[in-house]
Amino acid sequence: MGKGRSFWGMLDESDRAALRSVATKVDFAPKKVICHQGDRSRNVLVVRQGRVRVTRTAITGEESVLAVRGPGEIVGEFSAIDGGARAAALIAVDRVYGLMIKGQALKDLCHARPSIAWALLCVVVSRQRATSDQQDLRTGPALYRVGAVLLNLAHREEDDMIATVPLSQRELAGIVGISRETLVRTLKVLRDEKIIVTRRNDIKILHEDELRALCGI
Repeated sequence: MGKGRSFWGMLDESDRAALRSVATKVDFAPKKVICHQGDRSRNVLVVRQGRVRVTRTAITGEESVLAVRGPGEIVGEFSAIDGGARAAALIAVDRVYGLMIKGQALKDLCHARPSIAWALLCVVVSRQRATSDQQDLRTGPALYRVGAVLLNLAHREEDDMIATVPLSQRELAGIVGISRETLVRTLKVLRDEKIIVTRRNDIKILHEDELRALCGI
């Protein structure tokens, strides 16, 4: 969510207790589909532990990773607000524990507790800005584009520390719009500067400020 706090992190304890009172505790195994693109469900999920991958499949069948949501973040908020079909699928990256809240219950709480409504609005605005930023990522130097995508897709813990981006290099290259070879060279630059650590299916960001400075973000 950029530099802002997570949805859960913006709430005080009384708001959190109110959400817990209407929520159902859920858990999902790794790779479990939480909801499919096109579903008509209006539930929202507040992630308490684990990571959720947000993916969208185009008419051509090509699947794109839109975001990765981690502890403290809310997912499924658009359908809960407007009642429309799910614009993306939600898939558990690892074991996910969370609070599932019905759309109507969330609406009632937003009326009764404006601070919850404000936190939800902040989330929607932040994600809309991130979407607009991603549209500009097809231009500019590879280092800038890779750094920007890593920051957009990294999930944050409740204390706002960046954790990992659970993507393979093939997936990351596709999102950025560069060749695999160019991505490998770019990631090597970031590794040599001790800014990231790469593993088989994820990338860990060690120093956000240094990543922003080096990539010109």
